Amino acid sequence: MIQLHFNKLYSTKRRLEPCQTAVPFKKGECRDSEGFWLIQGKEKRQVQTMVTSRWEDGSIRWLCIWFQADLGGNQAADCYLATSQESASYFEEKTEHLEADEEKKQIKVSGEFVVNLGEGIREDQMIKGGTFCGRSLPCEFPWPKLLERTAAGIRTYQTRPEGWKRIQKGPLVTVVENQLTLLAEDGKSLKAEMKLRFFAGKPWVEAEYRLVNASLEPLDIQSLTWALPCGKEQLSQGKIRTMTGISNYRTQFQESSEGERVRVLADADLLMNTANEHFAEVFFGTMFCSRSAGETGLTATIWQAQQNFPKAAAASGEGLEIDLVPEGKDKVVMQPGMARTQRVLLHFHGGSVPKEELAERSTIYQMPDKCVIDPEIYRKAGVFEDVFLDADKKIPRCERVLRARADSHSRCYGMLNWGDSPDPGYTRQRRGGDEPVWTNNEYDYPHACFLLYARTGARRFLDYGLVAADHWMDVDVCHYSDDPLLFEGQWEHTRRHTADGVIVCSHQWVEGLLDTWHFTGNHRALETALGIGRNVLRLLETPMFHQKGGINARETGWALRTLSALYKETNDPKWLEKCQWIVGHFTEWKEEYGQWLSPYLDNTFIHVVFMISIAAGSLMRYYRIRPDEHVRQMIVDAVEDMVDNCMLEDGTFYYKELPSLARSGNNPLIMEALVYAWELTGDRKYLEAGKVTFENTIEGNKLSVGGTKTHVNDAVIQAGDGTKTFAQSFLPLAIYYKAAAEAGIIK
Repeated sequence: MIQLHFNKLYSTKRRLEPCQTAVPFKKGECRDSEGFWLIQGKEKRQVQTMVTSRWEDGSIRWLCIWFQADLGGNQAADCYLATSQESASYFEEKTEHLEADEEKKQIKVSGEFVVNLGEGIREDQMIKGGTFCGRSLPCEFPWPKLLERTAAGIRTYQTRPEGWKRIQKGPLVTVVENQLTLLAEDGKSLKAEMKLRFFAGKPWVEAEYRLVNASLEPLDIQSLTWALPCGKEQLSQGKIRTMTGISNYRTQFQESSEGERVRVLADADLLMNTANEHFAEVFFGTMFCSRSAGETGLTATIWQAQQNFPKAAAASGEGLEIDLVPEGKDKVVMQPGMARTQRVLLHFHGGSVPKEELAERSTIYQMPDKCVIDPEIYRKAGVFEDVFLDADKKIPRCERVLRARADSHSRCYGMLNWGDSPDPGYTRQRRGGDEPVWTNNEYDYPHACFLLYARTGARRFLDYGLVAADHWMDVDVCHYSDDPLLFEGQWEHTRRHTADGVIVCSHQWVEGLLDTWHFTGNHRALETALGIGRNVLRLLETPMFHQKGGINARETGWALRTLSALYKETNDPKWLEKCQWIVGHFTEWKEEYGQWLSPYLDNTFIHVVFMISIAAGSLMRYYRIRPDEHVRQMIVDAVEDMVDNCMLEDGTFYYKELPSLARSGNNPLIMEALVYAWELTGDRKYLEAGKVTFENTIEGNKLSVGGTKTHVNDAVIQAGDGTKTFAQSFLPLAIYYKAAAEAGIIK
């Protein structure tokens, strides 16, 4: 049985709380996703499973699971994932499940309410304490309304839905989706989608709205408002309670018992003037609006509203108003091809539920209970790079640095910025003029976060990765273009995320997206990774990649890493075929120039150490899929050349091979290449060659969070390192640290 551990969190008990996690299995260990049970105490409960990845022999690599757990107040809790055989002696508790009638297009949420997908959300069977609660939303589903600011005035869009269809089925969680076209009177159209996520036995629904700027011009949003009007019958039920809540530490309420309009706003001013000590990816606070009349009530919570400002929420006698983009001074301009996803929890409840109870559920939505599994499970499964180190080999100063480099990144608030970070170096170089240069998840920041989470079990590192991946899937990828070399690709670091941006092989990654797919079961993460792969294939067909020495080693190096990861994930031969082409490209390149030299000046070809390291690291990933002596020798030769020719007298490696650039490079990627050469040869000299680089990298890294805040354009930026610092360094640091500690080279 696999232990699922919940750390102590909330002071109140949660009965059958909906939870989700993912479990890895080593090759050949598990082949059937059916027959798993959740064990807690003496009970066993059904789990909902989805296989997100399989090993090449067909056995399960990753299993995503949904379950319900009993969580005590101020107590840790343990559950266990067990097979049918392991759970045979436990008592099975009967729980209500989601039921779906495909013919009627209806979902019954375990006695809570019935959803008629052809009409909207109805509560024909919403029962609380034996009282019939009636209907809270109209039959016609209310779509968010978009207004665009243009030079000619305000452009209004109407929503045309395709129709609801189920995209995830199961007894505990069901998700339906509607693809939308937003059409303006002048013929301009955009794309959007709405997802509704239902949980068995629970009186709430998560709505997820994604807007895509499927046009070739910027979208200057005047407002994006989701109005949820009440039924007319509720207006005559006597007193109406309207309420908003917003929290940082304690929830602050606005409340009226006469149906007066109350509103709460999260804008740049709020962010600039709010002191907050949380790691905001895990929690900042909550924000909601609520309306109750007679025996019915509805509370709407905006997911991470402050982090994704501007946001507003209002309640009145007529219903709720959720401003995903409120009209005001904080502008939101979505560049062509950009998307953004926003989430709202709709909590249906009785009319007399205390405000504190509503705030509690709202807060839990912002920081849900999440279990952790022992890092040894990831290690034994072999689903990640081997960053795991036995406890007796761990060095406290190194452990502190790994965490500090992850925690010390800047926090950048704003609807189009949350989950990303400007790079201080690029910005100081004025690559964006007077504007910050956004990293756009360069070097795959989420993958580094997920590796650290698997290594430590510390929940915040998981949340760092998930928030960054959400941004990556929306903002950092081109979702619409008439240029096939841009479409589906990941933008290189630039101002405003995409302005003046380019899409090239050397700045596209997929491993963190694939991790997100495994950890969450969010199919969009897989689709985004596959789209990036398709873009890379198209780029590799352009003329620059068909001449020796015409590009630097990192271009095809990062492409090889991306395509190798996609082949490992899908076993689709088209990815491997292009990997083999790149390997041939490296072979020809070395034969032509003796080593992987890069063009720089008009008449120079030079060693660029970190680019060569990228190429060696990517070839190692291919080698693990298709072991080959020729590939092994290329990796070793490249690293040998670096050690012999690119090292300075102080034990570091130079930046680039020119008199004007032969300074200490100290790029952590060098350590990764050295570890691979040691792994392939067993020669300690490669580990010894990296010792100074390792010590320089970890020296002086202290935890630094909560820096000065500045309001820049559409962002509030809290100072700190760019996410690139951690993304670039974690894997090289972790694997060198492991190898050198086990070899006794560092202590």
